[in-house]
Amino acid sequence: MHDSFRPGAAAGPSAVSAPPPWAVEALNAFGLGCARLRPDLPLAASPERCALRAAVEDHCGALWVLERLFPGQLARREAVARVQRALVGAGLAGVPAWLPACAGGHVAAAGGRHWQVAPFVAGAPLPRPAYVEDAARGTALARFLGALRAAAQAAPGACSGGDPALEQAAPAADLPAFARELRATVGRTRPALGAALDPILAALAPLFAAWADLPQALAHGDLHPLNVIWRGQEVAAVVDWEFTGQGPDLYDAANLLGCVGSEDPSALGRGLCAALLAGLREHGVLRADNAPWLHPLLVAVRLAWLSEWLRKDDREMLDMELAYLRLLARNREGLERAWGLA
Repeated sequence: MHDSFRPGAAAGPSAVSAPPPWAVEALNAFGLGCARLRPDLPLAASPERCALRAAVEDHCGALWVLERLFPGQLARREAVARVQRALVGAGLAGVPAWLPACAGGHVAAAGGRHWQVAPFVAGAPLPRPAYVEDAARGTALARFLGALRAAAQAAPGACSGGDPALEQAAPAADLPAFARELRATVGRTRPALGAALDPILAALAPLFAAWADLPQALAHGDLHPLNVIWRGQEVAAVVDWEFTGQGPDLYDAANLLGCVGSEDPSALGRGLCAALLAGLREHGVLRADNAPWLHPLLVAVRLAWLSEWLRKDDREMLDMELAYLRLLARNREGLERAWGLA
């Protein structure tokens, strides 16, 4: 789930050669003429979310991100694109939404493949781990989450759930089911890990019991500082909306906090995190009715990261994630005091 800027090949912007036929055909399907590929431009978001991703330049000099989809992605990508368009229409800035295709919808068939195109947004790499001290970034992220909430409320038809293609594979939709499936899987394959998870899952039982009654909102679904294109300490764009869908209205905030804390657990009480929480209160995202669920949500969301390291069989990250989960679980009172929630 962690994403980063990934530089392409060494060719610079002055290197001009005929674009490959697949790029020409794909951009033509969106009414754009392809002048050249731009492998010199770093692309944000996870490369695992699609079969191919490339920066391209059209004949007018505009820059685009071209993605070739996996066969099973079409319905969900189309649903996500509709949500992005609705959010942009409701005034949300920082969403590089997928373009409409000439034949309709937001996914185009060309050359026997399926494609999407979005504007390329330039930014600067996140300074890791120093960014955890940047209160201005926390304020900017809170502002974005407040604006996302307002835009989703202004476009309820597209953003209030009910689309099976949208809810499919959205982790925010049903974390209790996800946790049960994860525990069953590790019970069969890694019994020791399953036993280590049991006290953590027990501590999450009240959250899971209340899941259906938690305040709901549209969630980005994978919001963390590396899925933001930064311009200075401001949010230029938020990318990788692959997991967007309805969920608890603190889901994105919990994921953000958990990701910052994974850089340095002590940072959960200061810098970016402190400013984020102050901003969430200011924008009405963090309230008295949902504040008690922030810590358990943070812990529960980390289960998705644990699952990611399991999928990749990354032993080092798996051990680190389990240690982080244990640390979070046993420090609820201290964290809630630091957050002003105790």
